Amino acid sequence: MKNREYNLALSVGHNSSAAISVNGRIIAALCEERFSRIKNDVCYPERSIDYCMRKAGVTGSDLHRVAYTTYDNPGILIKSKTTCNFSLQDYHDYYGHKFYQKRFRGEDCSEYLKWLRDDPKFNNAKEYFDFSYLTDEVLADEKQDIQLYRNEEARKLSSHLGIEKEKVEFLDHHTCHAYYSYFGSPFRGDDCIVLTMDGWGDGRNQTVWQVSEDKFTFLADSNQNDLGRIYKLATLLLGMRPDEHEFKVMGLAAYAKKSYVAKAKQVIEDICTVEGIRIVSKNRPKDLYSYLKKGWETHRFDNIAGAVQDYTEEIASKLVRNIVKQTGIRKIVVGGGIAMNIKMNKVISELDEVEAMFVCGSSGDESLSIGGCYLMNSKQESNRPLANLYLGFDIKDEIEDIDFSKYACEFIVTQDVDHTYVAGLLAQGEIVSVIRGKAEFGARALGNRSILADPRQRESVQKINEAIKNRDFWMPFALSILKEHSEDYIMNPKGLESPFMAISLDVRPDKFQEIIAGTHPYDKTVRPQFIVESEAPEYHHLVNEFKALTGIPAVLNTSFNLHGEPIVDTISDAIRTFRMSGLDHLYIDDRVLISKKSQDRV
Repeated sequence: MKNREYNLALSVGHNSSAAISVNGRIIAALCEERFSRIKNDVCYPERSIDYCMRKAGVTGSDLHRVAYTTYDNPGILIKSKTTCNFSLQDYHDYYGHKFYQKRFRGEDCSEYLKWLRDDPKFNNAKEYFDFSYLTDEVLADEKQDIQLYRNEEARKLSSHLGIEKEKVEFLDHHTCHAYYSYFGSPFRGDDCIVLTMDGWGDGRNQTVWQVSEDKFTFLADSNQNDLGRIYKLATLLLGMRPDEHEFKVMGLAAYAKKSYVAKAKQVIEDICTVEGIRIVSKNRPKDLYSYLKKGWETHRFDNIAGAVQDYTEEIASKLVRNIVKQTGIRKIVVGGGIAMNIKMNKVISELDEVEAMFVCGSSGDESLSIGGCYLMNSKQESNRPLANLYLGFDIKDEIEDIDFSKYACEFIVTQDVDHTYVAGLLAQGEIVSVIRGKAEFGARALGNRSILADPRQRESVQKINEAIKNRDFWMPFALSILKEHSEDYIMNPKGLESPFMAISLDVRPDKFQEIIAGTHPYDKTVRPQFIVESEAPEYHHLVNEFKALTGIPAVLNTSFNLHGEPIVDTISDAIRTFRMSGLDHLYIDDRVLISKKSQDRV
């Protein structure tokens, strides 16, 4: 271990995760939901930590630094796991008459907090932290809860790793977002601006940094950026799950008519404004939930979606213009949960003021653990960009122990199946699920835990929805395309990199029909993954074989999971999901094809 600096960081909260690095290179990063099979799991990521340690071949004593990536979490929200356990009605009660409305009036909310602590629905999951400190007295004092929970976090991690409690650090939430956004990107050398925006983290929801020669200079921050909150509440008021279905609102927004959007937008246009390089409150109502509920009660669902998307793009664009004007720097990276909005990213990238832009993959709170590793590296100039996100569970850790012949009585099992054969299935209109190598980190499937189909056939969308995804009719699927052919199909005048499906781009009109199933059918945009051969050689070869058969250098790509579940992680997960779905083929490790028998096909 001499001359090797290992750092371990974890994010505990929405979609908890852990990551480990050595000398600025990320070795492994995993979301705990992949192990627990609870989507967006809020928990101590014990199995993710253990996997990181095994992959790095280290013990606690080998770690240079160890840290949590938020220091200001109330323990009651971690214990109750509201984002996992709340029903839609619970969310309405929380923002409405049972909690926030009472809190705004200065009334006692202790009974509600006791319900979060004591109700059986919040006490079913395995608990790693000792929350016995959450007495009635502590529940009434949020600052005391935060401090005692921080002590408990340090105790748990020190016990788990066998290290001194004093070694456990707590890093600033937005600084970790910023470090992931920059060091995870390919930008180096020229000056760069890092912009982070999210709902909330350690007292802030926006920061701006200038980076020169890998050194960060803080420029501005805000705790008045309500873009994330407005989007979250719009999601709830449209009958969808906050912190999970915002992407559905974004997809729906494209269908709204501009004149109606403008009317719905009047409800929110005075909530925020941009002053200099900060998003600040303008005429913000104290009770934002009640204000939006009343203001939008006469507006149609698609127009509300269009309004909140248009407003997000407008405020973000004005902010970026001001940043460029003030600093003179035209190279931008965007991070934080709001950077998951691929349509906003598209609008920012198209600004005349922006010369170059990059958005890392899965930029929500799950990626704080990666940012924490970069931040803790003592020689930050050695931090390496993330060329890919294949950082998770590796099926090579399990495949040698699997006897595929045992599935022959249930499925058709074929060994030594090559890419040409699988590409032929896709060209014939078949849907093929794939599991290979290391799982992708975060929210996007990038070919290693994917469902693939022919992008020429609009029928592919219906087949996949009927077989497994059950996606809302307005939601588009994504496209994986060979990078060397991407400009033949996608308009990308600034030569933006898109390895992680983090930005939306326009499709060339004359090519739209050739990739129609992997595009947004209404606004004719695409959320592409540019496949680079050096980073994903097996996936690149498979798509290249499909191109040889069809002339199309791309495939429809969507994540391999049952509706409402995390993306599959292990081969066992994949076979279970395959069995429970209407999928016809499962391609494992680029060699084994498992197919449903004819009488079992949908």
